[in-house]
Amino acid sequence: MIKGRYHLAKVRPNIDVSGATAYAQHDVLFDWHRFEIPRGACAIKSFNMIVAGTNGAAAAGLDMEVFFATSVNGVAPTSIAAANVDSRVKATWTACRNNIIAHKILDASAMENSDTYTLSYNVWDQTAAGDQVQNQIDIVLKGDPTYPGTTTGFQSIWIAAVAIEGGEDFGTGVLLNEADAADLAALGTATLVVDGTDVRNVFAIGDEIIMADGAKLGVIKSMTHDGTDGTIVLESAHIDAIANNDEICFRGPIQFNFGLEY
Repeated sequence: MIKGRYHLAKVRPNIDVSGATAYAQHDVLFDWHRFEIPRGACAIKSFNMIVAGTNGAAAAGLDMEVFFATSVNGVAPTSIAAANVDSRVKATWTACRNNIIAHKILDASAMENSDTYTLSYNVWDQTAAGDQVQNQIDIVLKGDPTYPGTTTGFQSIWIAAVAIEGGEDFGTGVLLNEADAADLAALGTATLVVDGTDVRNVFAIGDEIIMADGAKLGVIKSMTHDGTDGTIVLESAHIDAIANNDEICFRGPIQFNFGLEY
């Protein structure tokens, strides 16, 4: 591609289980997640992350290691483990060794913002003061345009992350308040009644939500709150088995924004 062409890739890895469980040191934050970028070798020239807090409040971030990978002979990288599972399995990492194309250590205390304005989440940036050298990017990515299902003109890249330290979780404190929750699951209703944390302090329109045990709900269309209870209206509902007082979580609590130069 012509030098000077730019592309913004928004990547939101799925965490499909244990969304409200605190991570331990060395746990998988999220397993390999495929995303697409335009074809050709490119460099990550800018980078930031939007990281959800806990129970509606920004939290001290977890240092993490991020890995990028491509397929080998049309085969995606081997799963390292589900979220919240210890990642230290030698055979697993050996199996995906030839897939890995880049790696970066991210220092939360140096990169995340002050929470002064973004009170319920953090914005991480590679240009945090005092950590300029560590957070320089200049990672080159080149993926697989022939991987099955890849959009024409694009290539597939995978991303995964492991917690260097433990403690944080992505719980929300937003609880399903439906005595007939089993019926809701059967009907696939698009409106959920909730209590606990004010939903407006946790979620935003367009967030995909799940139950803490991984049961899928859908994408948020609108929300209300009357000071005690709230409602979540889903624009696309896919409701699995749910129960009253189950906690509602983000499916993708971390969004990466990669500024790519070709």
